[in-house]
Amino acid sequence: MLNHEQLGKSLLECLTEVKSLLTHAHSIAMKQQQALVSSDAEEIVVTTRAQEEILRRVGEADQRAAAIATELAQSAGLDSDTSDITALAEVAGFPNSIYIKQEMESISSISEQVRRTNEVNQQLLQNGLEIITCCLRTVANDPGPASYGNDASFGGFQANVLSLDLRV
Repeated sequence: MLNHEQLGKSLLECLTEVKSLLTHAHSIAMKQQQALVSSDAEEIVVTTRAQEEILRRVGEADQRAAAIATELAQSAGLDSDTSDITALAEVAGFPNSIYIKQEMESISSISEQVRRTNEVNQQLLQNGLEIITCCLRTVANDPGPASYGNDASFGGFQANVLSLDLRV
């Protein structure tokens, strides 16, 4: 069985991993936002897949941290269901207690940044889907010659740029 200091060190390592992964998740979310604004479909797909993988890894690291925190609480005679991070950090001993508290504050701050960025990205995606839906309805309801029929008339090709950014 590990002592309190060793458990505290293991908890700190897990929390550091969670913070690192969340920082990476935030940078990926920012890249995704740029891809959404510039309508870069390939980058949207790449960043979405990367974000899913990173968040899966965050969940795993968080589960490991929770298991260690439970073990630390039980070894100290604390109720693992009602113990807060301050009590667990104190059990971990000095200097781990200071670092555990700092990591938890950082994790909370970074998690909020990721949440806000993902909310913006979700709104950009929703805007894009509304644009696509509107365009499809317009094409479907157009009484003129069908673009894909025998009587289609093609003028010149003119590129149209659609932006998912609310500011445009």
